Amino acid sequence: MQQSAVIVCSDVNMLPAACCTLLSVKRNLSSSTVEFLLLGIDLKPNEIAEVGNFARLRGMSIRVLPYNTPDTALQARGRWSGATLARLYMDLHIPDHVERLLYLDADVLAVAPADDLFAMDLQGNALAAIDDYVMAFPEKAGARQRKIGMREGGRYFNAGVLLFDWSACRERQRFARTREIFEVRSHLFENNDQDALNVTFDGDWLVLDPRWNTQTGLLPFVGRPAILHFTGRKKPWQATVPWVHRRMSKHYIEDLSNTPWASFCRQPSMAGRVAGFFSHLGKRIGGLTRLARTRAYFSNS
Repeated sequence: MQQSAVIVCSDVNMLPAACCTLLSVKRNLSSSTVEFLLLGIDLKPNEIAEVGNFARLRGMSIRVLPYNTPDTALQARGRWSGATLARLYMDLHIPDHVERLLYLDADVLAVAPADDLFAMDLQGNALAAIDDYVMAFPEKAGARQRKIGMREGGRYFNAGVLLFDWSACRERQRFARTREIFEVRSHLFENNDQDALNVTFDGDWLVLDPRWNTQTGLLPFVGRPAILHFTGRKKPWQATVPWVHRRMSKHYIEDLSNTPWASFCRQPSMAGRVAGFFSHLGKRIGGLTRLARTRAYFSNS
């Protein structure tokens, strides 16, 4: 049987959200053989212990892979943080027995059964992913691809949810190649590691249904989302939770209750809720053309 794992990378600031991400996948898997990994960025022993306590409280096991930011990532070319770069080094820490790997950002929640991902045929590709929101705007996508050195006419994925044939990644040395690209082209990458990964996996990834990475801007156009990705600066655990995700804050509140991380969640005030609604409405009205183009692209993906 193929050995599968789910991994999230996190420093101490996003640790509660990262653990909630892993828990959400656990709740949406029927298989008990999937391993849950957390690449812990510069975590202290007591912070690693808190992950273990959270996991035990929620009836699961989370294996922390200690990761100390290397000098090349600390420099970060003046702009990239160690947390941003961590996933480019995760191949050095993934256990050798893992063959199928699901990577998730820490601002992601699984909300429907996810077993199909681990049984999916990747058709010889090293990666399966979902188009980034920018693909609805060909002129912007094309400009980005040309700038970072991708081939003409290709597709550009969002790196918040990545399904790897990990055996193929190892054999093709995809992550070593990504680090080489970073060293040479980091000044071109406005979207940080996502750009670097897109260059490396250009032509070696399978396009998945948007339901497996329903980014915030895609929510109105995706039927039956399985994985929600809270893109943008405002997150469900913050007091400024976006209107479209207002119901998701309860997941974090419930999952972090009775833990030292309970204060991670901030409840919006009534005034904040009203302001959020009108902000959402204003964006909808002000961006009708953008919404129409997004609907046209992702409704037919």
